[in-house]
Amino acid sequence: MAVFRVEKNKNYTVMSNVHLRDQNLSLKAKGLLSLLLSLPDDWHYSIRGLAKISKESPDGISSGLKELEKAGYLTRRQIRGEHGRMGQTEYIIYEMPRAPCEDSPCTENPVTAKPDTETPCTESAAQINTDKTNKDRSNTEMNNNRFISCQEAAEVRADEMRKERDAYRDLIRENISYDALITDHPDQADIDEIIEIMLDAVCSTKPFITVGGEQRPAEVVKARLLKLDCEHIRYVLSCMRENTTRVRNIKQYLLAVLYNAPVTISNYYGALVNHDLYGNS
Repeated sequence: MAVFRVEKNKNYTVMSNVHLRDQNLSLKAKGLLSLLLSLPDDWHYSIRGLAKISKESPDGISSGLKELEKAGYLTRRQIRGEHGRMGQTEYIIYEMPRAPCEDSPCTENPVTAKPDTETPCTESAAQINTDKTNKDRSNTEMNNNRFISCQEAAEVRADEMRKERDAYRDLIRENISYDALITDHPDQADIDEIIEIMLDAVCSTKPFITVGGEQRPAEVVKARLLKLDCEHIRYVLSCMRENTTRVRNIKQYLLAVLYNAPVTISNYYGALVNHDLYGNS
């Protein structure tokens, strides 16, 4: 069978095949390391940045980096900025995996049946202090990296929530013919307030939402609110104008009116028609 290869004359990366042949690495880790090796030396490495230039999630990038770090292809350390504050994370990438440290104290005099008490194998206090300092520094760096990873994940989640809310805001505005409503209604702020109340319920992560003093399944509330149209909003605005009693919690009041609008709007307008026809007779 013929084999056709694309001529490579520009925009390609030369790298070692060691990691590609490493059977201990997953396919994701091999691809991630290849991506890291292809980036310029001055590229700003971060979990969020790597996620943006690939289809992998931040959690997937984080697990791939941990696998490469465990296999010896990557080291990370926290750089201290001004006034000793923890700064950015420095990534060091290796084409060849680093061998694990084989240093072990007290290997010159192995334990025998009769230990030599005259020249015992002991470590100097300086060595012990150095090892403890290195261990403490390693734990600190690990905790800082974990904190940064959690912070980046939180930022990504917050960005996703903002995008979700914006998408639902556009959908609700389309459902209620927003442009036509703000033309007819003198106060646009009333309509915007109603939309934000709907968004709070639609984007809620709680399993139940309180409507009219009762706990209702969030999915039921969400489905009903997303079915409202411009006539339902006009009905809600009319209810607000005609209400003469004091409302202690305007947000709960509006949410209840919005939720019940599809089942009460017909009776409301029917009563108005009857009043117009027979109320003055």
